[in-house]
Amino acid sequence: MAQQQLILLSDLHIGLRKRESELTRMVVEKVAKAYFGVPVLITGDITDSGLAGQFREAREILDDLAVTNPILMVPGNHDYAWKGNVLHPKGWENWVTYLGCPLGWNRPAPPYWTGPSEAPGGVEGLGVWQDGPIVYFGIDSGDPEDKQFSARGYISKALATELKNALIAHRGKTRVAFLHHHPFTGGLRHIFTALNGAGLLMDALRNNCEVLLFGHEHEYGLWWQTEGVPLIVSSHKTSEPISGNCCAITIIDIDHPGTDSVGFSHRIEMV
Repeated sequence: MAQQQLILLSDLHIGLRKRESELTRMVVEKVAKAYFGVPVLITGDITDSGLAGQFREAREILDDLAVTNPILMVPGNHDYAWKGNVLHPKGWENWVTYLGCPLGWNRPAPPYWTGPSEAPGGVEGLGVWQDGPIVYFGIDSGDPEDKQFSARGYISKALATELKNALIAHRGKTRVAFLHHHPFTGGLRHIFTALNGAGLLMDALRNNCEVLLFGHEHEYGLWWQTEGVPLIVSSHKTSEPISGNCCAITIIDIDHPGTDSVGFSHRIEMV
């Protein structure tokens, strides 16, 4: 296939206010009409506080999109913790109950994050899905066991090791890794949000991954040929208007995926 696309959404924060739900519905309706069949990746904070009602509403909204587009998601700190900071005792359980499987791939799928990945050994927190020449690696940095202050996120050595093994096992494909937390922030401004285990993560990804996607900071960012990864994109908050009631989505075009001549382009599109 000469070209494939993917769409990046992030930080929906369903339940924060009424407008988050309204604007998310608007976004997914536009995506379904304009980009039928294009995979949609959502990099965490689907809900604002991990409450069952928020997850139910998010599932209702995303079920509509899943009719037309495959969806893959990873959890964020807000999906496991009240306002992203105080661990919700049922946050992880609510995630598995309401958003526990990839949506829209039209095939049976194991529960999200609750069993071994396809890589040897298996470890919770890694999902691997192949779509032709592209392989997606979903990484749970949301820290459901609260090993760190929740907003910081956590990558264990075991998870990083398994991720690296899985990436190496899929050499020759175009490998897209996605998680919630920003993996290379620094300085005082990020002291409460910096990802614990970021070095382990980047060591696994370096020269083993073609695209890296994340959210968390609500700031759009773009890096070319950084940390041994050809393209890195961080998403803004999808449910935050850019102007008036207009939101934006990130679209990535992948030319000649799964070949040595793979190339990438990206754009922000208003909806």
